[in-house]
Amino acid sequence: MTDRRVPPGTATGRESDTTTDRPALANRPGFDVWGFLLFSHGWTWLWWSVPIVAGWHVFRFPGIVFLIVGGVGVTIGGVVMAWQVGGRSGLVDLWRRLVDARLIPGRWAVVVLALWPALALVGAGAAIVVDGSTRPLSAAPLLGLLGEPIALLGTLAAIFLLGPFHEEIGWRGYWLDRLQLRWSALIASLVLGLAWAAWHAPLFLMVGYFSSWDFAPDPAWFAFNILVGAVLYTWLYNNTNRSVLAAIGFHFVGNATGQLLELSPTADFYQTVATTALVLVVLLWWGPVELRRGADRPLPPY
Repeated sequence: MTDRRVPPGTATGRESDTTTDRPALANRPGFDVWGFLLFSHGWTWLWWSVPIVAGWHVFRFPGIVFLIVGGVGVTIGGVVMAWQVGGRSGLVDLWRRLVDARLIPGRWAVVVLALWPALALVGAGAAIVVDGSTRPLSAAPLLGLLGEPIALLGTLAAIFLLGPFHEEIGWRGYWLDRLQLRWSALIASLVLGLAWAAWHAPLFLMVGYFSSWDFAPDPAWFAFNILVGAVLYTWLYNNTNRSVLAAIGFHFVGNATGQLLELSPTADFYQTVATTALVLVVLLWWGPVELRRGADRPLPPY
């Protein structure tokens, strides 16, 4: 399919002031979209296959080396592809969106910080009202860490580094823009969500990964939540001026909420129901084409 939209000020949507400083490989049809998967999935799955085949615990040496090096495939893909497709301007644009908090309007900063905890509370509340659950939510993991500042900081650092920071440089830092140049915001979200869920699949085969976090989600349920959540990430991204920092914060709060606030299986189910309902509201109110109201979404400069 041809590009849906073209960056303003360009003749074809493929030419800009970066044309002369980007590699010729970037001009191959489809490379800007599908070339990213060589890193995100090719690189990652190659490295992650080693501890799976060897049966190594992934949070012990040498398994952890392959876990970490493999995990940065998304990061490498985001940086390399931004350079391949956008040249120096692509890297400058990626860096700006990674560090500039001014891109995030105040009301959307509230969404970044509060939406995932709010959905967890809605899920717990629904479990009480609908099913009469007596303990749908436990803050024991969080309360236990509050008395140990070093352990708390270490846990938060691990949550931040093992997902939000390095993944978002690729998923939203690079790939989402290229998908949205071809398809609507909704279709782009679903394509990214499917790839994102598939990227995580080897983690279910690794010794010690989910057991080290005291939870082991059902793979299909896990994938569905990622697919639904991907729409909310695009909604946030398109309304925060393409901010990678906002996506990282949203990802971090979501992961931290899931690991520091324990939901019962019933509450977890209702949280997913509430999240899915929210996605439907977002699609109806903001529209599936742009997931943004009042103005066209900002476009990448390359």
